[in-house]
Amino acid sequence: MILFEANGDSIDFASGSDGSRAILVIGKPIKEPVAWHGPVVMNTQEELAQAFRELQDGTFIKSR
Repeated sequence: MILFEANGDSIDFASGSDGSRAILVIGKPIKEPVAWHGPVVMNTQEELAQAFRELQDGTFIKSR
């Protein structure tokens, strides 16, 4: 994982003889707190705990 700061306008990279793969994800920072555990990202530890309770109960996904 590489984090690039917002003060540039290009990205250069090179690969070895076996080639490489890259995924570029861009977006503006939303300046919110982050609570992260495994695949779940929320804003607070309380929200994270609630999300895991909902995952165990099968109620995490609210709509499809």
